Amino acid sequence: MRQIIACLCLTAVVVAAPLPALAQAGWPDRPMRIVVPFPVGGVLDVVTRLIAERLGPVLGQPVIVDVRPGADGNIGTEFAARSAADGYTWLAASPPTTIQPSVRPKTLRYDPLRDFAPVAFIGTSPFLFVVPAALPTNTLQEFIAHARAQPGKLSYAGSARGTVVHLATELFMHDAGIRMEMINYAGQPAAMTDLIAGRVQFMTLGLILAEPQIRAGKLKALAILDQKRHARLPDVPTAAERGQAGLVMSTWFGLAMPSQVPAAIVERVNAEVTKILQTPEVVSRLRDLGVDAAPPGRPQDFARFMREDVARWKKVVRDAGIETD
Repeated sequence: MRQIIACLCLTAVVVAAPLPALAQAGWPDRPMRIVVPFPVGGVLDVVTRLIAERLGPVLGQPVIVDVRPGADGNIGTEFAARSAADGYTWLAASPPTTIQPSVRPKTLRYDPLRDFAPVAFIGTSPFLFVVPAALPTNTLQEFIAHARAQPGKLSYAGSARGTVVHLATELFMHDAGIRMEMINYAGQPAAMTDLIAGRVQFMTLGLILAEPQIRAGKLKALAILDQKRHARLPDVPTAAERGQAGLVMSTWFGLAMPSQVPAAIVERVNAEVTKILQTPEVVSRLRDLGVDAAPPGRPQDFARFMREDVARWKKVVRDAGIETD
């Protein structure tokens, strides 16, 4: 930041201007894009569009959502990391951004801490441990006893290796001393169909997808993976309340840009996102998606969160003995 100001210090008008004005000196002069590295229609895509459509008018140029799925999010993420650091290409970041270095330490072609400048934290949404309604277990302890009595006979619904769903379940099994086979599904709707039917017996599922099925009596929630109970499902205990203190895992959403982007641009976008997240309409829309809007924070706060998240997932992978590439 001091370097940017120093380069402009001969122009008194610029020096006197507030920080956002520095970013406005020629930027943006064309549309910007936010790369979403997962398919259209997911919560990350919907949350990103909610923010993008409100950022365009205040920045003076359209903010386009550019969906580039594939390879567990690595195609789009690598594309964003390799884009010019000019403030026109951003990344919609989420847990895979900070998980991948732990599960693909040899083959990953980007470093989330080195190659990105964290911009703004958008919000979080908790996961739950759920089982079919017909399964004769109503608590996490009962399920653990059920699994121990049938070693190797239970299975859980998953998707790709290295997702929060995979890592949370692996850590749970490690801590509980049980084993289940992961059954891979191309998408969560198919996985939920089989879970409800009892063809798989366990799933780590996001709040927004789990809640309707729980209320309809098709699934039972054994625990929520959060630090406290959630207002939408107040009767569901936390994993810590059921003896699994280390299981606090939420999905999260944020914005990042390629590293070396001018700090003034980062600060400008952070300021605008912060304002957007404080509007009642956006808070309500996010809540409908099962997402809690992030409190006001600076880019440095999001950078610290990302550093801690990378370190946390490395510990999870190590402690649970999860195979890496």
